[in-house]
Amino acid sequence: MEHYIKKSSTHFEVIIIVKHIFMICPLLLLTLFSINYTKVTGEETLSELTNNFITVTDTTGNVILQTGISVHIQDEFIDEQNHVYIITELQGTSAIAEYVREEALNSELMETISVQASFQQEQQLVGVYHTHTDESYIPSDGKSSKRGNGSILLVGEAFTRRLAELGYQTDHDKTLHDPHDANAYHRSRRTVMKLLQKQPTALFDLHRDSAPAQVYNYQIDGQPATKLLLVVGRQNQYKNTTLNFAKTIKAAADAKYKGLIRGIFIAKGGYNQDLAPRSILVEMGTQYNSREAAERSAALFADLVPNFLAASSAAPSPKAPVNQPSPTQEVVSEDDTDAGWSYDLLLITGSIILATGAFLFLSTGNLKEAKKKLRNFFKFEFGDIFQRKKK
Repeated sequence: MEHYIKKSSTHFEVIIIVKHIFMICPLLLLTLFSINYTKVTGEETLSELTNNFITVTDTTGNVILQTGISVHIQDEFIDEQNHVYIITELQGTSAIAEYVREEALNSELMETISVQASFQQEQQLVGVYHTHTDESYIPSDGKSSKRGNGSILLVGEAFTRRLAELGYQTDHDKTLHDPHDANAYHRSRRTVMKLLQKQPTALFDLHRDSAPAQVYNYQIDGQPATKLLLVVGRQNQYKNTTLNFAKTIKAAADAKYKGLIRGIFIAKGGYNQDLAPRSILVEMGTQYNSREAAERSAALFADLVPNFLAASSAAPSPKAPVNQPSPTQEVVSEDDTDAGWSYDLLLITGSIILATGAFLFLSTGNLKEAKKKLRNFFKFEFGDIFQRKKK
């Protein structure tokens, strides 16, 4: 009888241990999964100010950038005159940036852009999508956000329509990624993966910024248009290639439509650009510009595509990863993936062992009793199994 009570007590305590382990494991897996995803994509909290903006000034107080995009220390900005600044201070909706150097886009890239590479435009596919599909323009739409039907989609249509006139194939994906929150880039990652299966020459994620109208106002032939802001994520393995692509785009714009590109913002985050080197986020005006003005600039931007694609034709085209990873899978080398998950598996196993040991010690009061209970558990629970094997 005493033996039976002791056995039942041991079983009861082990069941409690197993219960706690199964409660802990999902939390560990979720935490590690989030760490791995963030480590590769850089998508931590890419929240944006939908109805406000951040003002960045230089050390003398001159405004150099106003945008609704999240600004962080160490972010960089190449302005309309190709001056390079780095963010050094941030407080609320104000930031200070120090002048670093002048980017010689014209001298380095204009000669390349002026020489058209020989290629067939009809054989090139351009992919277009929108991470924030709710974004709209107040003068035209009455509000800055229309969930499920943002007029930024119409701006994308104007862009692809002009590209088709120029002889390009286009894939304008209108998949909705609402709501407009920090997880929108996680959702649009699936769309990027789908677009990459067709191996486009370039990908464009078209957005609408949140900033004063005057910083985006632009005119072409007496007609209102909007300036564009190119955004490059600085947390992905293709950062240098993507930045060079953005510089090529700006140089092409400076040659044909001076002032159309208001700058290049190299921001914290990945913006899904880790999936393809020629993938650019483009801010098409602000909510205080009209949709018609943004559509006009979208057509102007399309006019530049032959120039900057020709200039960057030597760079490798973005291709879908061979194994087609899921939207939350790491896009890294096999060695890095194996090493990362091996480490995570060891961490989980070690955590389970430590949790089990700690629970046994706390429930018994000393190591000797803890070992005894663990030994009894295996003896009584698995004894029948081992006996069958012997038979």
